[in-house]
Order: sequence, then structure tokens, then C-alpha cells
Amino acid sequence: MSLNRLVYEGEEIRFRTGKHWVVFAKAAIFLLLAVAAWSSEDMLRGLLTFKAPEEIEKFLPRIISVTVWVIRYSLFFIFGLMAFLRLFSFFTLRVAVTPKRLICDDAVFGSFSMDLTKIESVKTEPGLFGGLFGYGKVVLTATSSQRLIVTNLNRPHVFEKELFAAK
Repeated sequence: MSLNRLVYEGEEIRFRTGKHWVVFAKAAIFLLLAVAAWSSEDMLRGLLTFKAPEEIEKFLPRIISVTVWVIRYSLFFIFGLMAFLRLFSFFTLRVAVTPKRLICDDAVFGSFSMDLTKIESVKTEPGLFGGLFGYGKVVLTATSSQRLIVTNLNRPHVFEKELFAAK
């Protein structure tokens, strides 16, 4: 995916960035949780087994089996989807700063650009590990009170510095 197709003729890109590699670590954690949910049948069955009244005793094994199945597959699907979305965002999001515009290119939400004169404030929030590894969240506020939030951005402070240097 190239940002060059979004740049006007005669306009050059001053700074470009994307998602940080920590997205892979977060996706790996979600994949581990998905595997743990997949292999949790015995533990869930043990947690859901109890002494029931005689009227429901004959239905209880089937109810427990269905409940365990629903919990396992739901958690596996949710954690797997979250891991996939993290990985997908790493490969599809690109952000660039030109002397006049901020350009964001995303395969999911599409491409858009914003004039630098319309950006009122930029706030970077690196968080605890972001300061150590060089990633963070960037919150841009435009004149129309619109907010653009980009999480897990690589080198957010450099992005902020380049954005103000371009203004």
C-alpha cells in the first residue's frame, strides 16, 4: 500500500509512519487467549457441574454441554477476531505528513486527508510501555471538534513534532 498515490503533484511527504511492531505482541496475546479458550472444555465442565434438583437432573448434562460449547466457541471467535484485527491494522494503516496536509490511508476506513490549518491540537499519549518501546496513541482535534484517534502509532512524538513543523 503506497501513500504516493494520495499525494498531489508537486507535494512531497515530510514524514510517514504506521503501526508499531508491538501490535504483533498484542495479537500474540489474543491468540494465546483464543487457544486457552479452545482448550478449556474440562475446566469449564468442572466449573459448571453442580448438584441439581431431581426434576432437572436428566437435562443437566445436555445443558452443561451446550453451555460449555457456546462459551468456548464464543471466546475463541472473539479473541481470534481481535488478534486478526490487530494484525490487519498493522499491514493496512499508513499515516503521512506533507507541508499542507495530513494523510491517513487505511484499508478498512478508507483514505482521507486533513488540512494542517484545520488541526487545533495534537495530543500524544505513550502510556507505560509506549515510552519504553516508542509507540503510543495520537489524538488529533480539528476545528470542527472532530477527533481522530490513532492507537499504537510508531514514534508518536516525532509525528507530533513533524506535524507542527509542517504548519
